[in-house]
Amino acid sequence: MEAHSSGDGDWAHPRRLHDLTSAAGYADAVTAIVGRVTGAADPSQAVLLLQQASRQMGADAAAFVSFIPDDGSHASYRFLLACDPSWCFEYQRQLSLADDPWLNYACHHSEPACASVIDARCTTQQGAHSLADRFGFRSAVIVPAPSGVGLGRTGMLCLGSNTPGFFEADGFVTLRTLARGLAMDLHEWWIAKLRREVIEDAELTEGELKLLQWEWQGLNSKQIGHLLGMGPACVDSRFQRLNLKLGVPNRRAAAKLAAEYGLI
Repeated sequence: MEAHSSGDGDWAHPRRLHDLTSAAGYADAVTAIVGRVTGAADPSQAVLLLQQASRQMGADAAAFVSFIPDDGSHASYRFLLACDPSWCFEYQRQLSLADDPWLNYACHHSEPACASVIDARCTTQQGAHSLADRFGFRSAVIVPAPSGVGLGRTGMLCLGSNTPGFFEADGFVTLRTLARGLAMDLHEWWIAKLRREVIEDAELTEGELKLLQWEWQGLNSKQIGHLLGMGPACVDSRFQRLNLKLGVPNRRAAAKLAAEYGLI
C-alpha cells in the first residue's frame, strides 16, 4: 500500500450543490484542472491537482485509489489523499480493505453513486462508513474508474463533504460527469506511472515485453520460437530469466502481472 497526501484542512463552499454547479464557468474551471492531471510529474503534484479539482467541484475532502484486490497472488493499493491523512492510518488500523463497501462497489459498477445508496451489509462495512464520516465524508460520491488494460486494476475517486446530504441534491448530474473525467485521468496517470516503475525496476527490454505479450495471447514456446527464429528450449530459458526479474513463479504469472500493470 502506498499513500500520498496533501494533509490540508477544511475549506468553505456554497451550502447547496445546485448553487455551485449552476454558476457560470463551473464546468470550465474543473475541466481546466483535470486536463493537467496527465502531465503531473509525481504523486505530490497529482495530489495537488486532485485537491484543486475536488474543491472546485465543491468537495471538502477527496481521495483516489488505484488498486488490484487480493486474488491470492498479490494485492496493490496506491492512494492519493486530498484529505486528513489520519483517515488512512485509522482505516488501516481498524478495518480491512477487502471489506470496504466503496471499493466493492467500484469493483462491480461503472456508474458514480452517492455513498448513501451503497449498502453496508455487516458491522465492518458500517464501521467503514462511520470512520469516513469523521474525516470529511459525511456526504460522499463514489466514482469508479474501470481499467481498459489488465485484469483487475480499478480506480476509485471519493469526494466528500462535511455537510450531510450535500451531494444528494440537485446538481449531482453535472458533478457526476466532471468527477468521472477526473477519476479516469487519475487512474490512467497511475497506470502509466506503475508501468514505468515495473519496467525500470525489473530492467525489462522491449524483447521481454514482447515475450510477455505473446504469452498473454496464449502462444506456446514452439509458436514463439517460430516467430523469433529459435528453438522452444531457448524460449523457455528466456522466460525463466524473465520470471526471476519479476519475482514470479512461472511465465503465466509473469504475463498476468504485466497485464495488470499495463505493460502489455
